[in-house]
Amino acid sequence: MAAQTVLTSYMVGPGGSPVTYIFALPDDYVAAQAPISDPNGDLQHQAGVNALQWAKPFYQARDVYLLGVELKQTPAPYFLAKFNGEIGGQRQAFYAIVLASGTVVQPTALVAQ
Repeated sequence: MAAQTVLTSYMVGPGGSPVTYIFALPDDYVAAQAPISDPNGDLQHQAGVNALQWAKPFYQARDVYLLGVELKQTPAPYFLAKFNGEIGGQRQAFYAIVLASGTVVQPTALVAQ
């Protein structure tokens, strides 16, 4: 399935090695989604909850802080959650992408050799 990259993140992974995470929206999602409205922030709040529940175990992160959740409308609506926490013995920033449905996008990991 083809996808459109919306974020590339460089960091130290849980094992202490450099890793690049590529977050992409599936083309079928991009083609089918109209812009969304979230005037009360309900979708944004739920996206933050879903992102946090996913990010802590995925990144094996400790002492995690959710810094913000931003609604992006292009190439299709999604929420970008930004965190700060300890991963691989270092305090660093990391991310989660959440679709309007609440589903967290699984990134592709490219580990440096």
